[in-house]
Amino acid sequence: MKPSTRDDFTEFGKLLKEKITQYEKSMYYASFLETLVREVSISLEIDDLKKITNALTVLCSEKQKQEKQSKAKKKKKGVVPGGGLKATKKDDLQDYGGLDEGYGREFEDFM
Repeated sequence: MKPSTRDDFTEFGKLLKEKITQYEKSMYYASFLETLVREVSISLEIDDLKKITNALTVLCSEKQKQEKQSKAKKKKKGVVPGGGLKATKKDDLQDYGGLDEGYGREFEDFM
């Protein structure tokens, strides 16, 4: 196939995508794409490279938002209504019937 029109390139892109995404489960897929994109982008003008970079940045931001939302939904399931347990009573050593005699006071006059 030798694409020459916009529609030809669109069809060519679809065919390439189908062929390449067959291997997306491979552990080498991400590094393969990185190398491929770098190699095919070498001859591009700086403005075209900026457009591609912006498109990938937007895609990355969208993926991060989706990931954040899915993590937030998972965390919300574990939230206890009312905020969970709250400590309202102070520790009172007098409840131990005088067993606290001098505890904590023996070092009061240190120095």
